[in-house]
Amino acid sequence: MTQQNDHQLAAMWAHELLKNSNFCILDTETTGLGSTDEIVQIAILSNLGYPLFNSLVKPTCPIGARATDIHGIDDEDVENAPTFSQLLVPILQAVGNKDLVIYNAEYDLKLIRQSLRPYGIHLAFPTSDRRQCRVFLNGGSIHCAMLQYSAWCGEWNDYHGNYRWQKLPGGDHSALGDCKATLSVMRRMAASYQEGA
Repeated sequence: MTQQNDHQLAAMWAHELLKNSNFCILDTETTGLGSTDEIVQIAILSNLGYPLFNSLVKPTCPIGARATDIHGIDDEDVENAPTFSQLLVPILQAVGNKDLVIYNAEYDLKLIRQSLRPYGIHLAFPTSDRRQCRVFLNGGSIHCAMLQYSAWCGEWNDYHGNYRWQKLPGGDHSALGDCKATLSVMRRMAASYQEGA
């Protein structure tokens, strides 16, 4: 594969998802980056750009100062918020049988698992294959927008043997704002798609 082919394939991925329109976008904000950190905010955006779900989440651990510096959410903000286990059913209802697009899917899926662990709920999302990041959920599949966008940008990383991961352009470090930024990136990628190229 060449970088030009990968760019075109990533553009086609965005074009096809937007054309078929049976997807939604999920994003989270968290207490930190570690193996015991949890979600403090989650949002789901429709393919048309309107919120399907948006909530603060009360974690079982404190929010780290570095995380608060990034997203602005502190322990006081989530004190009376529902727990992640209380939100699981409404989240799954919002996703339904749609494809789920996540910017850095591996990270968000890991944090979903970690946020459910204190309640004895175990979900098996495969995340070891960074190139794939796909699982079927109620008939839909999970797509990693970051991996597609990184291929679209085409900055090769010799050390890792794949494309350099790109930061989400236009994100504001709120779950809903980052969902909107992901949709914007997808639209930009799709606009570059050339059928038959």
